[in-house]
Amino acid sequence: MTPLPSRARAVVIGGGITGTSVAYHLAQAGWRDTVLLEKADLTSGSTCHAAGLVTQFNPSPTMMRFRRYSIELYRKLGIFETVGSLRFASSREQLLEQQRGVSR
Repeated sequence: MTPLPSRARAVVIGGGITGTSVAYHLAQAGWRDTVLLEKADLTSGSTCHAAGLVTQFNPSPTMMRFRRYSIELYRKLGIFETVGSLRFASSREQLLEQQRGVSR
């Protein structure tokens, strides 16, 4: 194990998808003295059990921008694989919501 530095500009706790994303974006912003702490292997907690699906539809424009950004980032990192998905609507309201999501 690498010894921990005595000082850091930022300390990120947790090496799951959120923690590694924060550390990555800090590094992209030029922060070189960032420490990421994880009690086990990176992404070995809840993150490794997730399906890893990033859907393209959401009723929130903010979440749509976030998802599109995530997909672009994963493609740039070479870790995105398009697998597709299928959505069902069991009511007229759900159908309209899905149609709104697709139109964004």
